[in-house]
Amino acid sequence: VGILPYAGLKFYIYEDLKSRVPEDYKRSVILKLSCGALAGLFGQTLTYPLDVVRRQMQVQNKQPQNANDAFRIRGTFQGLFLIIRCQGWRQLFAGLSLNYVKVVPSVAIGFTTYDMMKNLLGVPPREKAHPLTGNSNK
Repeated sequence: VGILPYAGLKFYIYEDLKSRVPEDYKRSVILKLSCGALAGLFGQTLTYPLDVVRRQMQVQNKQPQNANDAFRIRGTFQGLFLIIRCQGWRQLFAGLSLNYVKVVPSVAIGFTTYDMMKNLLGVPPREKAHPLTGNSNK
């Protein structure tokens, strides 16, 4: 559940940023690295709280369960609200800066390599969806 939003956001942000680049700069490696870095940064920032909830659920499952333990995380949304209420919203982003050191360069290099290999292999770009016109055959 955690990887789907992250991967989806990362790809969406990267492709959206690339589509906004002027045609003269579309082949620039620096620009592709920049788009990839920003995609990794935003994707990681927006989905990091889900990772925090997952880790806290894993840790609590290793601890013995008390009958009085009313603060056990049982689901993602319940975990988000419980962490905010008991530990503060800042806890949802604890450790994020260290993840940037790993994720941002990795995503930037990964997307840039992907685009360069597509160009090298001559893979044509995806066609943009065209709006439906009134001239449809029935």
